[in-house]
Amino acid sequence: MLRIALVLLFFSSFFLASQIHNRLLKINVGATLTQFAHKNTLASINDTSSHQFDYVFAMPAISYSHEFVINDVLSISGKVGFQYMNIYYDNQYYGSPFTYISVGPQLSLFYRLGFEYYIKLHAGASIWFHHTEIITDQMRRLFPDRANMFTGVTLGGFNYFISDQLGLNLELSIWSPEMATFGISYRFFKGELPTIQETKEL
Repeated sequence: MLRIALVLLFFSSFFLASQIHNRLLKINVGATLTQFAHKNTLASINDTSSHQFDYVFAMPAISYSHEFVINDVLSISGKVGFQYMNIYYDNQYYGSPFTYISVGPQLSLFYRLGFEYYIKLHAGASIWFHHTEIITDQMRRLFPDRANMFTGVTLGGFNYFISDQLGLNLELSIWSPEMATFGISYRFFKGELPTIQETKEL
């Protein structure tokens, strides 16, 4: 599924090159649904097992997005992100950092005075770097496999452009690893602006 999405992204970028008006880069930090699910799972295990997990801390998730604007309302974006969680199992280091990649279409629903509201679909995979060999087979069923597919939705995507190129970004998502992220966006142009973005000065 991920390979198909990547192929579609490549060919849509190639064949629609004349229609790509600008591109947008985003760097965000935030919290993930995954870290809260992990913490709840560990608390449940600690309540019923003689073997104990120690959830030390979780760093904010960091992600980079590259968006290809195709027309007034439609974009295609790709994202790669990473989060580090420091967890111990019976005083042994368990992990568990993970990285995630996704691609998907984005639909701009409102744009005026530099403010944009959009929704976005995600199809991607998460890859985990944890030491499942130190836990029991029964416990492994409670944690993600080394690689997992996911689909998600950004129901609240917001851009506010301080200038023609620099802006602030906020995304609120469900079902994907990310839950809420905030960061900066940088827009650079290749041709004329879509008419929906020309209204920002009105």
